[in-house]
Formats: sequence, structure tokens, C-alpha cells
Amino acid sequence: MEDPIRSRAAARALRVEALCRRGADAAGVDGAGVSISVSSGSPHPLASTDELSALVEELQFTTGEGPCFDAVATRSPVLVGDLATKEEAVIGRWPAFLDEALAAGIRAVFAFPLGHGATPVGTLDLYRRTPGPLVSEQLRGALLTADVVGLALVADEDLAKEDDDQGWFHMAVHRAAGMVMVQTGGAVSEALLLMRASAYGEGIPVKDVADDVIAGRRRYSKEKL
Repeated sequence: MEDPIRSRAAARALRVEALCRRGADAAGVDGAGVSISVSSGSPHPLASTDELSALVEELQFTTGEGPCFDAVATRSPVLVGDLATKEEAVIGRWPAFLDEALAAGIRAVFAFPLGHGATPVGTLDLYRRTPGPLVSEQLRGALLTADVVGLALVADEDLAKEDDDQGWFHMAVHRAAGMVMVQTGGAVSEALLLMRASAYGEGIPVKDVADDVIAGRRRYSKEKL
């Protein structure tokens, strides 16, 4: 029997993906993705227009840094027209994300907070394979897309609570973090950092690390803290 909650989540992801495609065209970029903020405080990938966009959304979740984190924290757009810049203000913000994004062929990123409340419900992230800022018309297209996507997400009542409770986004990661917390005796935030560090060091998604923890193929000790 089909799970109505998962069906609803899948349908919403498809709607958001369609909006992302229109937004990418309007902004003159190569790809777009949306990450959603849930009550755990970590942005979770929701939708993307292509494999590369999906990779970069997952990369932010794995490394625990990137433009989507800054856009949520500052409640303002984060616009970086050239990731290869030597400016310390950029290099020092996301060292792990920058290395992997550049290696994947991403040269520019633009992140926009979604929603107009005190806390953004997520971010719209735009990617370009060539460096360069968004011109005024492209920026207007990106902001309009962010408004539309934000309204669509806010219309989903109790979005963050449902996502955490029902496990729509990376529930396995949170379950594994709880197991690592017990193994190490630390906090769940420290457990998630350990898993992210393992994923980054091994060049794999954090979801793969979580699967190993849940299956008993990977354990952490107190010495890891």
C-alpha cells in the first residue's frame, strides 16, 4: 500500500523541481536546488534540476557548510560570482565546500533564503559552471523564484515538524547520529559532525556513513571526540 505521506512529499518535490527549472532559466544559471530547514537546524536537500545540482546540495549537507547555511543564518542572499576567488572572506567561509564544489566544476553560487518569517524555511541555491555575477534582470528572476518557492513551502503546514517526525529527509542520518551519540557518549551535534567528517574524508555522501552505522559496519568510540 502506498504511503500517503511519502506520496505527498514526492509530489511536492516534483512541484519545487519544476519551479527550480524555471528559476534557473530566469536567472541564466546552469542548475538550481532547494534545501529545506527542519527543526534539527540542518538544511536538507529537497529538489534539484540535475545531477550536478543534486551533488552540490548533498555536499553542503555532508560538509555542514556552504551558501545555504549562510543564507539561513543571515536571512539574506549569498552571492558569490567566482568560487575561485582569492578573497579571504570567501575562502575562509566554506573551505571544505569550496574544494569539492570547484572539483565538481562549479564556479559560481547564489543562495536565497525562502520565506518571509523570522526563520527561513529553506534556501534556493543557484549554480553556474562559469564565473560571473547575476545581472539585474537575472537577480530579479532569482528573487521572484525564491518568493514563489517560499510561498509554496510555507503553505505546507507544520513543514519542519512533519519532516523531522516522518523522516522525509535523511531520517537515516539522524537515526545514525543517535547511535553514534550513544557509542561516543557525546552530544548528537558532535555525532553528526563525526559522521560528516568521515563522509568528507572518504569522499562519500553522509547518508552512506549513516547506512554503515545503522547496519553495524561502522562504529565510533569515545576517543573520536
